Amino acid sequence: MATDTGKGKVRFFDDFLGDTINLDLYTTNSDSGGTAFAVNIQRNGVIRGGVDTTDNDITNLFGEVQWRPDQSGPLTLEIRATLITSLADGETYIGFSDATTDENPVTLSTADVETSNADNAAGFAYTGAGTVDWKAVSSNATADGTVTRCNVGGATTPAVGTWQTFKIVINEVGDAKFFINGVEHYEEVLAVAASTLLVPAVAIQSGGTARSIDIDYIEVIAGRV
Repeated sequence: MATDTGKGKVRFFDDFLGDTINLDLYTTNSDSGGTAFAVNIQRNGVIRGGVDTTDNDITNLFGEVQWRPDQSGPLTLEIRATLITSLADGETYIGFSDATTDENPVTLSTADVETSNADNAAGFAYTGAGTVDWKAVSSNATADGTVTRCNVGGATTPAVGTWQTFKIVINEVGDAKFFINGVEHYEEVLAVAASTLLVPAVAIQSGGTARSIDIDYIEVIAGRV
């Protein structure tokens, strides 16, 4: 960590209080028929993105690819979000990825089998037609981590319109801890390759039902080098 300054942490926080998303800070993608992430008129600032009924269509939001766990970690990501309209068949991902490619970084089958589209990722996945609760998922240089149900202290299955706060803390060697609403649910050892640049990522994918997701804020904190 930098010792020449009292500001030893790099902090990014976006509460989405303006009229539009700052596209200097984000990449937004949406397949035909979907709705790209944009400011939604609600109190305290919210953005919303959604998909239509076309199976496998994706809408996603990526920050800047500039965060490395091994650079005076830990690296922390916190996102407050809620699913809107429907919890039916479809996939949702909230966490880190390693690129702004138009993809859902990690998806799960209805039997919780992981498919990693990102080479390096660590986050939370939920499949509407699958099993209950959010799952902690990861990929380290294309090697999938253990899909782990987040149910410490009770269920975490999303409910339409109910906010949940998702937090991931990755240390300098790439181990990741997963928190929902302040409760630690799992730690994956070597979840990601620690020298890889990462990016905040949110993706929603249609399974044949129109669905959307609201994001209240995004925060990233890293050590300054």
